[in-house]
Amino acid sequence: MSADHPSKEVWEKHYTRPKSKLAYPDENLVRILARVPAPANSFQALDFGSGSGRHCILLKEFGYEVSAADYSQNSISSIREAFPWAKTFLLDKPPYPFSDSTFDLVVCWGVFHYNPPELAREMLLDIKRIMKKGSFLAASVRAEGDTHLRVKGEKIGTPDLEGGSTWFYSEEEMRRIGSDFDSFQLGYTERTPLGKLEERICHWIFLARK
Repeated sequence: MSADHPSKEVWEKHYTRPKSKLAYPDENLVRILARVPAPANSFQALDFGSGSGRHCILLKEFGYEVSAADYSQNSISSIREAFPWAKTFLLDKPPYPFSDSTFDLVVCWGVFHYNPPELAREMLLDIKRIMKKGSFLAASVRAEGDTHLRVKGEKIGTPDLEGGSTWFYSEEEMRRIGSDFDSFQLGYTERTPLGKLEERICHWIFLARK
């Protein structure tokens, strides 16, 4: 993780907590991957912003050879220990250490919105560079209307990530992201935490094809 990333210390600390070590995949990603043609003959998938590594397991179960990449050293160390079969990469800013047209699938779940918009744009374009023609990007992005993170300005107020930064996306901004791809399917999810009906956790989800 770059030393000048606005949330570096927050994320490094986050991935030392037992609560961060999620073992189950996001059900929305499971549904999205069911729309992607089944891999054959060593198809390559990248879990970009892999966090706890929970989606590494899912990708392996779907038949991919899995690479995991994150800005957090603690995230990558945890994945290396738990999933030694996954190739791991500690990233800095783009361009990333992958050749053009490497991956058949990239998963970027809950990543873009934790980066300044200019950096998120650079990330997206470099991810597109490392995708093969006809490959897919499956992603989730925090949506406007979210109250769960208790954001003031750009700073997160919820205890787990307090002091970190985030940016929320409108539908118009998501459509602009989609214009970079040959096809783009956009969805929206909203839920409340158990016992906190006054809060909203809001995400855009999408499947894009290069």
